[in-house]
Amino acid sequence: MSKRSIANFSRLFIYISFLLCKVRSYEFSIEDEENQELIHNPNPLLESDSLNYAELVSSAHGRHLLLVSLLEKVQSPYWVPRCSGYLQLFLPLTLATPDQPPLVATGQMLKNITNHNGTSLDRSQVIAMLNGIENFQIWPETPFSRFDKYHMAVMHRLSTLFVNQSSFDNMFSIMVVFKEFLSDEMFVDSVYQVIQKRTDVGFIIPSVVSVQPEDFFPGALIDKGIEESSNTSGQIGREKRQAGTSWARGRPVEVAWHQDEYRTMPLWEPEGRLWYFNEDPLVNANHFHWHQVLSSEAEFGSRLHSTRMDRRGEMFYFMHKQLLCRINNERLSVGLNLTNSFGPDRWSQPVYPGYDPKLGRASVQRFAPRPAGATLLPLWQREMRKDLASVREAIREGVLVLGRTQTRMEYRNGRDMGISALGNVVESYVPSYVNSRYGDLHNLGHTCIGNLHMGQGEGVMNSPKVGMRDPLFGQWHKFTDDLFQEYKRKLGFYQDSDLDFPGVSVTNLTLQSVTPEAPNSLTTYLDHRAQVQLNSLDFTSVGSSSVLVKYSRLNHVPFTYTFTVTSSLPPTRGMVRIFLIPANVHLSSDDVDVTQLAIEMDRFQVSLTRGLNSISRRSADSSFVSKRRDTLYELQTKLMWGLVTEDQFNWAGCGWPKEMTLPRGSESGKLFRVFLVLSSLLESDAAHSADWRELEQTSWSWCGVRKDKGGMPDSRPMGFPLDRPPPDGTWRSLMYSEDGSHRTNLAYTNVNITFLPEPWAAGSG
Repeated sequence: MSKRSIANFSRLFIYISFLLCKVRSYEFSIEDEENQELIHNPNPLLESDSLNYAELVSSAHGRHLLLVSLLEKVQSPYWVPRCSGYLQLFLPLTLATPDQPPLVATGQMLKNITNHNGTSLDRSQVIAMLNGIENFQIWPETPFSRFDKYHMAVMHRLSTLFVNQSSFDNMFSIMVVFKEFLSDEMFVDSVYQVIQKRTDVGFIIPSVVSVQPEDFFPGALIDKGIEESSNTSGQIGREKRQAGTSWARGRPVEVAWHQDEYRTMPLWEPEGRLWYFNEDPLVNANHFHWHQVLSSEAEFGSRLHSTRMDRRGEMFYFMHKQLLCRINNERLSVGLNLTNSFGPDRWSQPVYPGYDPKLGRASVQRFAPRPAGATLLPLWQREMRKDLASVREAIREGVLVLGRTQTRMEYRNGRDMGISALGNVVESYVPSYVNSRYGDLHNLGHTCIGNLHMGQGEGVMNSPKVGMRDPLFGQWHKFTDDLFQEYKRKLGFYQDSDLDFPGVSVTNLTLQSVTPEAPNSLTTYLDHRAQVQLNSLDFTSVGSSSVLVKYSRLNHVPFTYTFTVTSSLPPTRGMVRIFLIPANVHLSSDDVDVTQLAIEMDRFQVSLTRGLNSISRRSADSSFVSKRRDTLYELQTKLMWGLVTEDQFNWAGCGWPKEMTLPRGSESGKLFRVFLVLSSLLESDAAHSADWRELEQTSWSWCGVRKDKGGMPDSRPMGFPLDRPPPDGTWRSLMYSEDGSHRTNLAYTNVNITFLPEPWAAGSG
């Protein structure tokens, strides 16, 4: 089959998929509902075209609906209609603001706030609780950053106050009172943290793009969408923010996001070629979601601390290494060099190119541009060098001292005993009173780069929501990964005892697209019809319920891995790890090694019987990709009608965007190697007793597993065996034992990834 014919088959598949996507989405949702047990909710919350507060707080899904609805219209007063007009919150008069309008018949009156003696508190006493939080100085106009250790210390005290309330009623009323005193960013973050830590609500959160879209889409595009939405409804201007406003149910308005006016870098700037990846809303939202799930804490060592996430420091190291691998593969796909490290030798040098994210509304910039040629202040450089020296000294000594605890950084019995503690230290996750000797390296770098404009506001590197947009993000994480590699190199090469799986042989590894292409021929394309529907904040106008943002996003034709495992063993189990590695990349120096190129595509358990085992695995089932990503509107609707399954309710939707499973490749076809490693389970692996049905509903390889849910099922180092540089710097060396014989539990195959920039174009075969 000719390349043109293959491209035409792919175009036909993509086009048909677009036409059927809504039908498929409906069919899959019905199938999910039939095959999974719904939350115990005999009656939907919305039975009589209204929501009752007492009934809402009596169930976990009702309480969760109340919480997530606080994420809607964050910039508006608490009493404006939310949740398609079904929620309109009112505080008791002793707690309400003076301008709270009269209660409406369909509104929800919240409860009084009581202290431990049962005495009701008035508004001034509740505000005093906020002022009582030590050194509280973050007011609504203050830019909030999760990379600022002071900001996060205040956030942890604030979320602890919320979460420790004895009743949901108390907590919810306090949050509503506090709302007007907190910046939008801080209030939203506090809602997320309550969802993570409160045990009487669910764990799922909506797509963060649908909550604060102004953080992900150019301000000019948002203003255009609102203007067109207003014109469509025959109304000019935004929705009036007052009680009694009827909920708008008009048609969506479509706007495009691939026009020159929205470009953040000039056409002649090479770094601008990565706009489709660096600035993609789903990629940036994934980064923020990960930090929200794994980088939140209340009080170090408490039950609420997110060290409940098993090996969370190692997750920090591994997730950012994988981001670096993906960035490097995208750079190769568009003809750029591999990522340079923004290390100490560059800290005193001017930084080029600059970057203007163009985020913000009208004349208000959401994030400040980073000017070309800016240089880190000498004070910042000294602080970063001091922190770097402290971490390097710990790596040399092989010991981390955290408070009264010493952790030996070593490899023992198939486990890396030091990487998780090192990840916590480098990220600056461990509180300063425990981590005073190692400083604030990772987060300090983010805040310094985010302040290179030396003026008001903050740069995108100061926010995990949009930090990946800046070309310096990849360079900063190349530096931090190099630091982790200093530790990994000290551990030496893996031995036969680590890599062998005697009695097992892998053959016939093949990847097959769902289109009738030749085996091992994969397709990516620029989906100009990708869309995000926004129903939150200021995006709705009278007569229109949403703005439909259409933009160009990298996507791919789904595919399946198939391979054969021959086993001479009794029934046994193993862990499959699949890597994608670019071919024909010459690594001529120590600047980049293969561990910074190898994308781990999937990791999953297999059960083997004696003899021949044929195994098939869909790309969409990867334990790295997000399984479901509901918008705020979709989540609210499902909660109201009881259409959320128990599994969905108890996970957060974290994961790499499945649309961007593959790197872009090239129009002429780019060669990659698919490297498969089948490992035996360690005796202590939680995989032996893990609930794999539940794990398959999550992206456990990307977002981790809580300790109270059994912990990570795989005890080997994350990224194994490509977490360390292999002998001779090449992954192929791992395929041979020390005696030179072929290792049969490892296999690879060549694949071609072809990129279609215009998938809708007609072609002839």
